[in-house]
Amino acid sequence: MKLIRNSFCLISVIGFAVFSVHAQSLPAIERELVDHLDNISKFGNYSGGYDETKIYAENKTLKSKLLSYGKRADVLRYRFPKLKGEMKIVTSRDGNLRIYSWDQETGGTMHDHDSVFEYKGSGGKISTWADKDDAEDFGGFYHEIFQLDTRAGRVYLAVSTFIGSTSYAGQSIKVFRIKGNTLERDVKLIRTGSGLQNSISFAYDFFSVVDRPERPVRLFTFDSARKMFRFPVVIEDE
Repeated sequence: MKLIRNSFCLISVIGFAVFSVHAQSLPAIERELVDHLDNISKFGNYSGGYDETKIYAENKTLKSKLLSYGKRADVLRYRFPKLKGEMKIVTSRDGNLRIYSWDQETGGTMHDHDSVFEYKGSGGKISTWADKDDAEDFGGFYHEIFQLDTRAGRVYLAVSTFIGSTSYAGQSIKVFRIKGNTLERDVKLIRTGSGLQNSISFAYDFFSVVDRPERPVRLFTFDSARKMFRFPVVIEDE
């Protein structure tokens, strides 16, 4: 497969919890999350100690804690120095949107990732949303957020990568917008030949870009001044 450049423009347009959300310090929260990720690795498919019951429970608990702890403003501001080595954490330039992604380690050569979104809405309210609730989710992990102010308000373009096998991979860019206290996930601002779209994605052979030094490979580039992003178009090349 061979990569050639293409580009698209954006148009301007009461109960008790199992764990205490507010009592935990930020370092303690980080230790909890790291412990769950360590257990996911221990019981996952890639360690040789696979345990279906335990891996499911660890992934479920990790997600639940991210959704709960993520509603704290100090969590959104915290840099998580240790957690960053265990999962992918990407934050928008304005600090209002963050995405946590991790490998559930339930797959094989095809990796299945999960993600939790954390964002600041009206009046500074912090909310969370689970990516797996989206029927369009494809098991990728988010690793970059571009930010753009348009006539339709500030939008975020989140870039994710999907690992289908050792060689087969894909990347996607999707538009999000925070409106009030809602994270809008179907904002159609990408101008294409077939009309306005919410996302663009493509598949590629990882070995065609394996020599690039950065990980994950950055195939989407963004020009905020021109309101344009670029990405490769993949063609068959024997």
